[in-house]
Amino acid sequence: TTTTTTRRVLAAAASLMKMATEQPNKKRVAIVGGGLQGCATAYYLRALGDPATFDVTIVERTGVASAASGKGGGFLARNWGSRTTRKLHELSFDLHRELAASLGLSSYRANLPTLEVTGELGLREWPPRDKTAKPIKRAALHPDWLDASDTKAKLMDAPEATAQVAPRELCEALFEASGATLVRGAAAGLEFDAKDERRVAGVRLDDGRVVPCDECVVALGAWSVLLEDWLPGGFALPMEGVYSSSIVLDSRDAVAQKIADAPRALFCAEDSNSCHLEVYPRPDGTVYVCGIGGSDHVRGPRLREGGDLQDASKMRANPARVEAAVRSLSGLLAREDDDDDDDEAAPAMAFETQACMRPCAPDALPLIGRLSAWPNVCVATGHNCWGILWAPITGKLVAELILGRTPSVDLTAFAPERFMP
Repeated sequence: TTTTTTRRVLAAAASLMKMATEQPNKKRVAIVGGGLQGCATAYYLRALGDPATFDVTIVERTGVASAASGKGGGFLARNWGSRTTRKLHELSFDLHRELAASLGLSSYRANLPTLEVTGELGLREWPPRDKTAKPIKRAALHPDWLDASDTKAKLMDAPEATAQVAPRELCEALFEASGATLVRGAAAGLEFDAKDERRVAGVRLDDGRVVPCDECVVALGAWSVLLEDWLPGGFALPMEGVYSSSIVLDSRDAVAQKIADAPRALFCAEDSNSCHLEVYPRPDGTVYVCGIGGSDHVRGPRLREGGDLQDASKMRANPARVEAAVRSLSGLLAREDDDDDDDEAAPAMAFETQACMRPCAPDALPLIGRLSAWPNVCVATGHNCWGILWAPITGKLVAELILGRTPSVDLTAFAPERFMP
């Protein structure tokens, strides 16, 4: 009822007012977004600073790790950075190893052999057509489940330079260890200091509550474009969300068990199903499969209130691309030696479908740093396909800024205002 809703809003407002006045000497940090960048920032504020000197609140509409931070693949590569991003790759890869140990992450796997797979892949229908008799030379790292007669696989990097982690476990562990307070609600705007309009004084929620802050961090992924609406003066953040589907094979599935028996990360060439599969067997026996094609590039009104992708709860897998992924994965499987049945059907697979949206700037570089026009606002977004890998270093960098320290990485190339005229 309206009366009940009003009471809840008043109670929440009273709680927030108490939070604002209870510890007047503490620096109040409001982080908008409960994904990996936001939770890593909260974690490193506690790890690097004195928890007695600040209060951290995470404002989250849907839930911790509800978007790409819970549904991404989690592949980690130390040496795959460009000249601009090399330090992000190297430092964050090392931080992942430290976090896995300190947080006790069961999904972290070091020394993950990573293969580039080329060959016929999806160019054949199911069942595979008869192959000419020829000796098969199987490379040492070529897993038995992968059809050696139609594919070639080669190592892409030294195994010690690649690893993996399940992003949801990491994100939830970072949040729990951070000691931050979670406030559920949709951020609707920013409140400004009455005496200094260049300073943000709070985050306004859609139900009228205000989370007060001395420092504001916006880590909303693709939805960080809302800053264009929240900040006056024509602030520009020209990002888009790359909206993609994926599947996760159940650990009890027979195909998943074959793949998990020989853990390799696979990056496959594009095939006739318009897939370029990435296959990641996880330590829990599940197998994450992405690169299934059909990504949608989402911009503008679609990311705002009333849009079809206004929040993470609206995301759904594309059934046609899921079907294509199953065809492509089936086409990779080795046939049994004694299998001469040309009428064999593609193996049934048990899996979950999901979708997420990775934030991407026009230059494909992340946006990390303070806003010069609003000096108590930091941005941490735009990480594209490396959001999971770069999360620890991003959180550490933003925490260093808030704590008044020199960032561990030169942030000039990642300045959030670089697209301003």
